[in-house]
Amino acid sequence: MELSNMTLLSASLSAIVIGGPLVGMMLFSFLASSALVIVCSPLFLLFSPLLLGVGFVLVATLAGFAIAAAMGLIGLSMLGWAAKETTKFGESGYRMRGKEMDYCIDKLSATTGYGIESMHGINRVK
Repeated sequence: MELSNMTLLSASLSAIVIGGPLVGMMLFSFLASSALVIVCSPLFLLFSPLLLGVGFVLVATLAGFAIAAAMGLIGLSMLGWAAKETTKFGESGYRMRGKEMDYCIDKLSATTGYGIESMHGINRVK
């Protein structure tokens, strides 16, 4: 199949009409990016100690928030554990009595520094 000269001419003109503006926009984008890099390079060198310090502060802040979130989750799980342990039913179906309750009260008092007997009216069974 042979292409006529008119078909080749119209295909070439179509390619120039469609591709020409695209190549022009690519050239403009490349020149603008190059100019910005040339203008901003001295500024990056000048402010690099400041930018590095800001980066370190940002990383430390994010690490602090992550640690605070982890400690909050640990605290909530400890509260859940303490509530479960103090309201746990034994094999007989009754709440903990005696040594088990004393152990929980002593453990909570030791970790919080407060005696919970006076707050809840719990009487120890000896």
